[in-house]
Amino acid sequence: MKILALNGSFRKNGNTEILLKQALMGGESEGAEVEILRLTDCKIKPCRGCGLCLFKENVCQEKDDDVNFIFSKIEECDGMIIGSPCYFLETTAVIKQLVDRCWILGHEIRKPPKPATVIIPYATNGWIPYIMVQPNILLNLLGMKKINQAAFLVQGISEIVLDQDSMDLAYYLGKELSMAIRKKDYTYRGEPGICPVCHDWNLRILKDYATVECPLCGIRGSVSAIEGKINVKFAEKDLAKARFGAKEIYNHYTYHIKPSRDFFLRTKEERKIRAQRYREYLPT
Repeated sequence: MKILALNGSFRKNGNTEILLKQALMGGESEGAEVEILRLTDCKIKPCRGCGLCLFKENVCQEKDDDVNFIFSKIEECDGMIIGSPCYFLETTAVIKQLVDRCWILGHEIRKPPKPATVIIPYATNGWIPYIMVQPNILLNLLGMKKINQAAFLVQGISEIVLDQDSMDLAYYLGKELSMAIRKKDYTYRGEPGICPVCHDWNLRILKDYATVECPLCGIRGSVSAIEGKINVKFAEKDLAKARFGAKEIYNHYTYHIKPSRDFFLRTKEERKIRAQRYREYLPT
């Protein structure tokens, strides 16, 4: 079995890399072959929004970057760890850059799923509300199952080595991932979040002021106060409607994305004519 760590930090041997390598050592202790890939050393061009990959699976106009190489490495592994520092409320931009290029993978959830863990070092309490958003999106688009996640409070460069509890936790997370791969048990083991699907704590209040929604998964529930504490309840039947579930992904592509091809081709000439004035105005 093989575990791949994706590092979203520019800093070599910084806190993110140290935690990832400590986790890989834990995975190695359970017999895993391990590898780390620093995404910031890779060339990841932004998505052009050309739409070609929507209609021709695995076709992309960007051919001179490392995205296909990254995806091939992910395909080869049996489990994955995503690591990124949090600077301002969320993970680094390179994670989002890779998320945007996931269109090229196609539009169906890949089977069977693979287990994954997320590791995020951060510097200030209260400044991490969105740290799991991009990693969760990426794992869902890759068809992976998150089995754990952890945030590590650490400020100075490489200071994490002074925190033995954190180092022990990182080692355990890698060990745990290896055991999950071997046993094929991808049950979520981390701290439960308010969303029972992605285990994040973010909620979106809808305009009726009575319904809440997990902004990532799209499942809706109700909110109330019980003995002074906020209570959020999602109906069991609605959990199957999470937007990254196999049925929802299929419906999204079949009934929303795929039909746009005919409209796109049918209106090609008219769009070209109408858009001409904008090509001529303040040309770039």
